[in-house]
Amino acid sequence: MTETNPSTVRAHVAMVVTMVLFGLMAPFSKDALNSGLTGPQLATLRICGGTLLFWLASLVLPWHHVGRRDLLLMAVASIFGVVLSQGGLIMGISHTSPINATMEITAQPIYVLVLSALLLHQRVTPRKAAGVLLGFAGAATLVLMNTGHDGPHASLVGDLMVLGSQVAFALYLTMFLPLISRHDPLTFNRWMFTFGSLMLLPLTAGDMAQLQWSAVTLTTWLEVAYIAVCCTFVCFLLVVYSQSRLPSTVVSSYNYIQPVVTVVASLAMGLAVLQWQHVVAAALIFTGVWLVIRSSAHKPSAHAGAEAQR
Repeated sequence: MTETNPSTVRAHVAMVVTMVLFGLMAPFSKDALNSGLTGPQLATLRICGGTLLFWLASLVLPWHHVGRRDLLLMAVASIFGVVLSQGGLIMGISHTSPINATMEITAQPIYVLVLSALLLHQRVTPRKAAGVLLGFAGAATLVLMNTGHDGPHASLVGDLMVLGSQVAFALYLTMFLPLISRHDPLTFNRWMFTFGSLMLLPLTAGDMAQLQWSAVTLTTWLEVAYIAVCCTFVCFLLVVYSQSRLPSTVVSSYNYIQPVVTVVASLAMGLAVLQWQHVVAAALIFTGVWLVIRSSAHKPSAHAGAEAQR
């Protein structure tokens, strides 16, 4: 009998925990937004809160030096990896349903594939092309569901903002993967979140000045804390830990847990209504992502890193 590597087992457990935590982010974010917080306020609390946690962790863990050139590259990377992707995601969730947002996030490997082909000239096989088309059809189904509709749960604007945030993160992975691999997770995240916070604060200062701190309920603060601590600080570190111990295709496959958790939580909290179009869109997106992952199984790729952004 083959002996199981304890490190590998821990990596599998880490991915299950990560996807459950990520799956609850969209409904908790939506509930916090429905309770009085604006999109810019929640995005600022999440990103600045994550920055603070990464710096606090750096006080007790080894400090690694970063050269000026890489610091400059991290500043540029933070535009795509923090401000546009994470800030844009929260803004998108404020205008759409948690179910739509999570399904659109699930298609992340497809966006990375397309940009890798365009920017890095990677070969696109017929199977990959079929996966891209199916994933696009699924995302288009979600968007078209809300065309001309601005109801309380989902809108065209919100879906487009979520899709835009995923394209921004795909650009981040495609352009800055060598930079990411040169540094340990804590060092890289600490500086990238720092630069992201410094860029975001001037844009959201007006909203933050209007925040009525005393009017925010304890439940909302707990949801904000969950998003900053669990979905930002903990998940970013857990995913990188798993990536170093599991094949990229295995890491990517765990992404299917997230929408299941989101759907169950959203329905239980009354934040969304499941429609047959959601089922069709999910089938198209999941099939598309599966084809892309299967086509890339023979070589490492940036696809697995997509799970690190929510």
